[in-house]
Amino acid sequence: MVDKLAALPHLKTERAETMRVNLLNLDAAGRTGADNPITKQKVRQAIIHAIDRESIAKNLMQGGSRVLATPCYPTQFGCDAAAAVNYPYDPAKARALLAEAGYPNGFETELVSYVLPQFEGAIQNYLKAVGITAKVTHLQVQALIQRQLEGKNPLDLGNWGSYSINDVSAFLPQYYSGAFAEGTFSTSDFARDAEVQRLVIAGGSTTDPAERKKNYSAAIKRITEQAFIMPLYTNVATYAYRKELEFKPWSDEMPRFYLSTWK
Repeated sequence: MVDKLAALPHLKTERAETMRVNLLNLDAAGRTGADNPITKQKVRQAIIHAIDRESIAKNLMQGGSRVLATPCYPTQFGCDAAAAVNYPYDPAKARALLAEAGYPNGFETELVSYVLPQFEGAIQNYLKAVGITAKVTHLQVQALIQRQLEGKNPLDLGNWGSYSINDVSAFLPQYYSGAFAEGTFSTSDFARDAEVQRLVIAGGSTTDPAERKKNYSAAIKRITEQAFIMPLYTNVATYAYRKELEFKPWSDEMPRFYLSTWK
């Protein structure tokens, strides 16, 4: 529809990146079963290597999206990209890691999601190409969260927008329990790793910028080394408005109409 609207002489269209990051959460803690292959680090790393995030960002988001290595948005304070381990698209590496983990013929699992079906299908196909057969279960958000509470999502596809707060404290605690007492876990914490939890809580327990950065960087390093979660790509918001309007999209998804003017 964006391209069709762009053809109208009185309208301007725009695709703009937002702070909302798409993520694939991996059941590293084994809540779906102690024998779940995803409890193995090499399997999780294989899953990340198997998915061509650049292609999905380019062809499905269709402009403005970018692939991230961090489980946070780049402009957020404490989102240290240098601390993150990168996993390039490499299906051969994915197959080798699966074989090393004891799954040379792959395995079956379930991909639970509330995002648009074309994104689910793309991830399902990339996993299938390396031997992982993922049944897609598409749910409404509340139903997916209920399954999170029950520990029933081996692969959990969703996104997080940080409520427009440009600080990593609005991101990492959602997935790694930093907003909770030590020893308790958020529904979205699929790793349940005591060291990550300690670092996230420490980062949110001080106002000292250096201490916050140190703890958050260490958390990002461990999260990505262990492949607890797969950062995918940023979301894109689409806009169409009259050409007479001076309008600027903002990455926090909040349209600031009070800054707009007529030409």
